[in-house]
Amino acid sequence: MNRLKIVRWLCGMAVIATSLLVLILAVPHLASDYHVEAAGRQLADNPLPALAHLQKAIEWAPDNAQAHRLLSRVHRAQDDWPAAIAALARYTELRPADPLGHLALAEAYEAVEAEMAAMHLADLIAALPGAAVQAPEAPVDTPYARPEGPAWHSYVAVTAFSLPPNFGERPALFMHAPSRVTATISLPTQPATLRFGMGMDPRTDGWPGDGVTFEIFVDGERIFLEHVDKTAARQGWHERAIDLSPWAGQEVDLALAVTPGPVGDAGGDWAGWGEPQVVDARLPALEALHAGAHLLDEWKRAGLTAADFIARGEESRESKQYTEALAWYERAMRLEPGWGAPWYFMGLLYEEQQQWPQALEAYERAIDSSTLRQVSRSSPHYRAGLIYHRRLDRRQPECALPAYEAALAADDFSSPAEAADCHYGRGQVLRGQKTDPGEYVAEFQQAIALNPRHTWAHILLGLALYERDKDASTAQDELLIALDLAPQNKWTYYYLGEIYCQEGRTGEARAMYEGALALDPDFEAAQKRLVALKERECE
Repeated sequence: MNRLKIVRWLCGMAVIATSLLVLILAVPHLASDYHVEAAGRQLADNPLPALAHLQKAIEWAPDNAQAHRLLSRVHRAQDDWPAAIAALARYTELRPADPLGHLALAEAYEAVEAEMAAMHLADLIAALPGAAVQAPEAPVDTPYARPEGPAWHSYVAVTAFSLPPNFGERPALFMHAPSRVTATISLPTQPATLRFGMGMDPRTDGWPGDGVTFEIFVDGERIFLEHVDKTAARQGWHERAIDLSPWAGQEVDLALAVTPGPVGDAGGDWAGWGEPQVVDARLPALEALHAGAHLLDEWKRAGLTAADFIARGEESRESKQYTEALAWYERAMRLEPGWGAPWYFMGLLYEEQQQWPQALEAYERAIDSSTLRQVSRSSPHYRAGLIYHRRLDRRQPECALPAYEAALAADDFSSPAEAADCHYGRGQVLRGQKTDPGEYVAEFQQAIALNPRHTWAHILLGLALYERDKDASTAQDELLIALDLAPQNKWTYYYLGEIYCQEGRTGEARAMYEGALALDPDFEAAQKRLVALKERECE
């Protein structure tokens, strides 16, 4: 009996201990969830109390994923992008299978890129045309000297240097000592930084000399001085950043100058300022996030593909949301750089906006791509041909012809109608070039075989047959088919009138010209032909 009591007592104690253990383990998560809920209520109104609650939530339970997600929203509301991204990154670590987390992180990286673009405040290379340049009156022998230009062109020019550590062609402001460039810059109230690289033209590596001295002035006051000797110059770019916060909110004259080295010999002092830019002082912290590379990773982790972005872009284009569509196509390009489809659809977008040069460039980029998956190989060639042939202010049929021919050679059109119009376009160019009539007659016939409802192919086939064979009956048949297909086309009436006039069928010709004018009373060509008929001057 006593033994039974002991057993029951032990069982009871075990239950109590288990309950206490569960309670102890649950308390941190309960407390953490409480702070998350409190933060959620305050987030829209005041992020500071929400921040305190979320910090407490994470103290109680560091693995509370929801706390990290909300914490990123608080930091984003405060424009603290590094902290916001760190919080979202932690969320995706805790919830790696949640695509929404990766999408949110990708969105944050995109926002950082946009923020960074806005932080480039002044490009001193781009400011050169409006800047004041001081240099000797006598020109020197440099690659930038121009006999017809002022002497300073031999001292100051826009170029690019390829120097260590990366050896890429980096934009540079070339300056031969002694010279100075002064630009007027409006600085923001937010602290700004002037950053640049110091280097020398690599062609001077083997030349004698003692290097170049780089100087910076603000409103005539020198704020930077550094000499780069030949040994240092051979090492490549020397990066520097100068704090401009003392002049925040002011308009200043910012001057870059180069002078000879200590010996005072300016011979061969071909200096270069690598990408001299005034930027927001917060930019380096955002650049350290490497947003571009991480953005691509997060898209992939969310399961997105370039084709997904194309589909979203097409939805936006169809609803006339062109800016949004363009952004989707650009995302697709970034995710799959060698794919031509984004460029092709961008071309269609620009065509809809009648931005013909931009559309043409997009189609040519599609043509030059390594793959055209999801796009018929003939289509970008065909559409480029259309723009050269019919859309540019100065039409270029000589460029349209090879584009049409490349499309026909690929023989991979999006539809028979597209193929038909490509044959028609080639025939139209050939007819304009007055080549062998048989060649362009065959093109119009092929266009009609592929698309019997191609009105203009019937019109030009009828005219071509009449020009070649003087067969009015066959020509008339083609034009009457065109008239049946498009009774509102004034040109069909006009060209029928031309044939009837050539055949001496004056009454019928007059009726056709009048039919054209009934559709367009201001149709000047038909008006002139009616006058000619009255004067019996049909030709």
